[in-house]
Amino acid sequence: MNEYDLKDTIVALATPFSKSALAVIRMSGSKSLEIASKICFYANNENVNIKKFEHRKSYYALIKDENNNPIDELILLTTLSPNSFTTEDTVEFICHGSVVIIESLINLIIRNGAREANKGEFTYRAYINGRIGISEAEAVHDLIDSNNRLMAEASIYKMRGRLTREIDRLRENIKNSLMLIYGELDFPEDETENFSYDKLIKNFYKIKKDIENILNNSKKVETLINGIKVAILGKVNAGKSSIFNMILGKNRAIVSSVAGTTRDFLSENIYIENIPFYLMDTAGFHKETDSDIEIEGIERAKKCAHESNIIIAVFDGSEKAGEDDINLIEFLETVKDKNIIYLINKIDSENKFYYDFKTPVINISAKTEEGKEKLFFALKNYIKDGDIEIFNKESYVNNRERGYLENGLKQINICIEKSKQNYSLDEVAEETNILNNILGNVSGKIYAEEIIREIFENFCIGK
Repeated sequence: MNEYDLKDTIVALATPFSKSALAVIRMSGSKSLEIASKICFYANNENVNIKKFEHRKSYYALIKDENNNPIDELILLTTLSPNSFTTEDTVEFICHGSVVIIESLINLIIRNGAREANKGEFTYRAYINGRIGISEAEAVHDLIDSNNRLMAEASIYKMRGRLTREIDRLRENIKNSLMLIYGELDFPEDETENFSYDKLIKNFYKIKKDIENILNNSKKVETLINGIKVAILGKVNAGKSSIFNMILGKNRAIVSSVAGTTRDFLSENIYIENIPFYLMDTAGFHKETDSDIEIEGIERAKKCAHESNIIIAVFDGSEKAGEDDINLIEFLETVKDKNIIYLINKIDSENKFYYDFKTPVINISAKTEEGKEKLFFALKNYIKDGDIEIFNKESYVNNRERGYLENGLKQINICIEKSKQNYSLDEVAEETNILNNILGNVSGKIYAEEIIREIFENFCIGK
């Protein structure tokens, strides 16, 4: 992005490039109003250019080219600096969605002094010009890419600065620790100062706890956003695919009496009472096979189980517990930290299956859907009221942000250990400044001289 001059006026299509009722073309930069005045005429008086543009006002305009040929009649929206998204003068053309008109209008704007914008450059300018932090900029992208309601909602929360405010509070505590240190360094004999390493260490532990809370709560938020992963496991022909289809309410997986219909896993997203789930229907579990494809299918089933939040273990109620069933149960005993729901399927037939499970079992029929509500209740029970409250109050972090926060945890531990060992305050201050810069990278807010400036403002040094 740095290869482009931020003084340039940029233009881009903000809607898909295809035939549609309407299209939006956005222009931003210091020459936006000048360019607009050259090509925009009052629709009810086509010989008069629109010369004066007001903030947050719409205009019904006729667009004409250099040869006085009409391009389109459209609505023009103007947002003036510094109160626009980019903080620059911005003009949006809401034109008819013809690809011919779109191309003609963009080319006309470029001929009059703008250039085509790079990918994401409008959001980049909003970041560079201080309108949003880097976390909010990334949230704009996440919002556009969101594939479910909760993802969109979480992105909006983040786009509105929720994570940035959390990081700002963290860094405020770091600055308080630094001011304690610098106050002691500058006034070591000042009797009004009550510096102690214990007080500093207490501050550091609070910072550490706050970082851990952000990371832990983010994991819960991400689980909701991405969908609670549910792996359906069972031996061949236990009815896994039928259970999969029953939960979805449609025939997504092929159901057959032929053994081993599912060789790989199928996946689908579904909402159950506004809670998103990501279902995985896996290959049949059995102990011995000579088929490389079946072996790979079983390995993938195991991988799905390890990656899931919930495992639905399906057993054929019309048959006695066999070697493959025992093999599955033994595997499940090795899987840690998973919610396991045991289903006895095909209860519409004579029940022959018995095993002394240590947890409650749900009897179900994929054919008649008897027991379906109990299964749905067990799935929904994975989410507690507190998890929903966390979603409404806490932010999620992406991989970049998580990396800085995890590095911040390592750095705060260094600060704590050096304080416990009574290292020189100069060295503790240096480690604390490193911590401040690491966390500043989460939201993209790192200001030179920030700490020193705040010390002068709050401590009245030099009076």
